[in-house]
Amino acid sequence: MIDFSNATYQNLLQTMLGQVSNSYDKREGSLIQTSVGAAAYGLEAFYLALNQVQLSAYIPTAVGESLDLLAVIAGLTRYPASAAVRLGKFSQPVPLGARFSTINGADSINFIVSGTTDNPNEFQLKAETVGIIGNDYTGNILPITYLPGLESAVIDDILIPGDDVETDDDFRQRIINALNEKPFGGNVAAYREFIGGLEGVGGVQVYPTWNGGGTVKCSIIGADFEPASALLVETVQNAVDPPVNQGLGLGMAPIGAQVTIVAPEAVTINVNANLTLAAGYEIGQVQKPVEDAIATYLLQVRKGWAAPTVPGGVQYQADVYLAQVIAAIVQVPGVVNATNVQMNGQAQDVILTQTGTVQQVPKEGTVNLNVAT
Repeated sequence: MIDFSNATYQNLLQTMLGQVSNSYDKREGSLIQTSVGAAAYGLEAFYLALNQVQLSAYIPTAVGESLDLLAVIAGLTRYPASAAVRLGKFSQPVPLGARFSTINGADSINFIVSGTTDNPNEFQLKAETVGIIGNDYTGNILPITYLPGLESAVIDDILIPGDDVETDDDFRQRIINALNEKPFGGNVAAYREFIGGLEGVGGVQVYPTWNGGGTVKCSIIGADFEPASALLVETVQNAVDPPVNQGLGLGMAPIGAQVTIVAPEAVTINVNANLTLAAGYEIGQVQKPVEDAIATYLLQVRKGWAAPTVPGGVQYQADVYLAQVIAAIVQVPGVVNATNVQMNGQAQDVILTQTGTVQQVPKEGTVNLNVAT
């Protein structure tokens, strides 16, 4: 690409004045300086627009609608926002289509009863507002639809997490991966592309021939980067390779491929640490910030869980490193140092298993903090 960074008003003005003989008055306010100054302003705007056109023409630098237009090269479209599906628990059966509202002030959203469960008093609730906002609230909900005799209504587990519109960075990487890996005919890239595009899916590990020729295992996490719920696993299984007449090509998977969809096992990470605190701080003041910092690090590990260690490969790694946990702790204001830091009782990294048989992701456990002596 051409570098237009030097095409500023001042640089353009000096270049233009340099073309005029020094025998003429070129001082600020002179007729010549005033005349070419206006042209320099116009040219600066032109070069800014030209630079924007140039950036919008290439996948690595395009954003927004420009990136959407370039995605046709890879045959892709941006993942839209999706609505969360939650578990509703009621004191009596409620009809499909009944509407409820959360009770959290300005962040309140509405849910509609969209499906049944095995329990006659539990139903699927789908958010009427798309995005991750549908994952947030848990607790009592108010009926919008009149339901005689209803004594209690609670929104509980996330069955299928809602997700926001795919970001430019994620979409750009997916375009690049599609162009490099060429998803086609049931190859690994095709499974990644198809399953990753289903509502509620946040990542997928693909294991070909995990149980012999023709077998494929796909382990999935939700858009909230937690192990997929049973409902999400069932939904993806039916879309990829329905259990009835499995292997006959009735889903996305090609004929002869028997695909098993699973969720990874959650491994709890309990942390113990002795802290040296800054003057004026107590353990109670840093407890929650330290818990949040560790949770943020573990979330980053889960976000990278589906990324192969080698681009296009089928080996994965999502280990929890002790040094990163210590780094997360000491960046909390008020924490000067952290010693004797242990995870699950050991002062060492937690190595998680990622194989065709077992897949694991870390989850936050207890955080026990003490003042170092």
